[in-house]
Amino acid sequence: MLNRFLKVSVFLVIIALISCKKDEPNTGLGGETNIPLTAVDSVSSVYAELDGVNALSTEIRIKSNNDGDVTYTGSVDLLTLSPELQTKALEVLNEHGDYYDASEYVTLTPDMKLNFEFKVKITSEGYQDFFTNGQPWIMAKYNDPVGTTYSVVNKNGETLTRTITEKTGLDDWPFGFFLIKTVKVEQQLASDDPMVDHIEYRVNHKFGLVYIEYLFKDGTNLAIEVIPWFLL
Repeated sequence: MLNRFLKVSVFLVIIALISCKKDEPNTGLGGETNIPLTAVDSVSSVYAELDGVNALSTEIRIKSNNDGDVTYTGSVDLLTLSPELQTKALEVLNEHGDYYDASEYVTLTPDMKLNFEFKVKITSEGYQDFFTNGQPWIMAKYNDPVGTTYSVVNKNGETLTRTITEKTGLDDWPFGFFLIKTVKVEQQLASDDPMVDHIEYRVNHKFGLVYIEYLFKDGTNLAIEVIPWFLL
């Protein structure tokens, strides 16, 4: 039960923190910035599963788009969870919030809502994020081949990588009521990360980031699906 409490807690924090470090060899992301995916006020749905079991859902809205620097906002109502789960979520937020710099992206209101706001760069070429020290790290460029890596150096001097590990070129990934093509990216985490072992992403050239899976050090996982219904 405790593991399940921890996973929901991490969702509440990490949905706003798409685990970022400093980008070194891949600092540029080109492409068009005014694309349908980045339209201001558009809303995407976010669904989370803990070890294959539905956990909760929320929405994220685009607040602004400044030349591809897209700011998302959203909220999770802790009162929709059980009292025990609320308590555990807050415990984990307090225990690990500093490590993930949660206070930069997440605020807890008196009525028990976790409000979050974060920025990513989204273009017709790919995805990039900025969460650690405000520095960029490319998640993926859609046209890059399997084996492409995007490396970073974190605050401890560790070199971390994101690697494109799969591109089938087929419409084989379930997405809403459809199947779509995706690029799979795998990311290693810092050796001192307190909870997460590694992360897997899937991106699509039209729908952007569509899937995130956190694999935890205790062997459990949190899967998050992001669907921009306004594009379907």
